[in-house]
Amino acid sequence: MSNIDYTLGEAWLAVALACLGTFGWRFIGVILAGRIATDTPLMAWINSVAYAMVSGVLMLILVYPTGVLATTELDHRFMGLFIGLATMILTKKLFYALCAGLGSFAIIVTIYN
Repeated sequence: MSNIDYTLGEAWLAVALACLGTFGWRFIGVILAGRIATDTPLMAWINSVAYAMVSGVLMLILVYPTGVLATTELDHRFMGLFIGLATMILTKKLFYALCAGLGSFAIIVTIYN
């Protein structure tokens, strides 16, 4: 591995280009959002793919965690998930579901460790 030295100007240029790449596409999305029909099969497919990606990342974090979460048991993580999901189904409130899932996970980890 080589040791590459960057100047301060090059570092700021890289940050500016990354921001331009990210915010440019978001700006185009905001402009086009009002013109896209949301009830088409294409949009249903895009929503399905987005939900699948979020679910995949969630399962990856739950099953193969890194950092401090890796020190907890798999069944404790799943109990927190299921309690949060049950709360979401019962209340239809995301805030309550997050509080219930995180709170129950913290209590379970505290009790069993």
